[in-house]
Amino acid sequence: MRVVAGLCLLLFSAPVLAQHEKEGEKSKNPAIGNPQAIEAGRKLFANGCAACHGAEGQGGRGPNLRAQVFWHPLDDDTLYKAVQKGVGGAMPPANLPEDQAWQVVAFVRSLTAPAAENPAPGDIANGEKIFWGAAGCSNCHRVRGKGGMLGPDLSNAGMRALPDLWDSVVDPDADGALGYRAVTLTLKSGQTLKGVARNRTNYSVQLQDAQGNVHLVAMEDVTDMTIGRGSPMPKNYATRLSKQEVNDLVSYLSRLTVRPADATTKK
Repeated sequence: MRVVAGLCLLLFSAPVLAQHEKEGEKSKNPAIGNPQAIEAGRKLFANGCAACHGAEGQGGRGPNLRAQVFWHPLDDDTLYKAVQKGVGGAMPPANLPEDQAWQVVAFVRSLTAPAAENPAPGDIANGEKIFWGAAGCSNCHRVRGKGGMLGPDLSNAGMRALPDLWDSVVDPDADGALGYRAVTLTLKSGQTLKGVARNRTNYSVQLQDAQGNVHLVAMEDVTDMTIGRGSPMPKNYATRLSKQEVNDLVSYLSRLTVRPADATTKK
């Protein structure tokens, strides 16, 4: 399928095309940010492009389309031209109907666009109840000064892409849990400290406990240290919550920004 070969080279060839785009000629197609168009693009992507890029653009034989490693920020028209017309002899044209090509672009764009700039995929109000209630997210995470201190502050979670928010709930180890490894320290004094390791060297370790207190401990004072593999977040949200509840929770997270979201993006 030609669209597969075309998008497999998109990461490398589109930046060349982008160099020739003129400012002021950019436009936003109605498919961009449209939930129905994104879902249609997801199906087109799955039927061809996923063979190289993975079902959610996470990479495989082809580049990771969620890594945001383009040489230049690519506007929507540039992505469309790269998919539909190809670039030189390196990237063949997809030859899709125009509306389908835009659907593919809408899906690819949704992989990296801030979640707050797209319509929420679920029930925001129910997601808020889940966050502060059944899921227990607020035990570790803060939103606008309210909640726990152990995990990252989520007041600006909506600036992350929707696929990343989804992964953070159902597969918290997907990003390697950088900066948030669970750690237990036993000190020579007999004291035990538990929390997350913020920074660790051969000489010291910074541990943040559940109350938000940061402990700088010299390794010479440690008799035993256990560092967990991956994130200290629960790993069972995919089974504890229904798919719709996860969607609702992600929708709530997608609305959390430090700046007002565009009214057109609200459900």
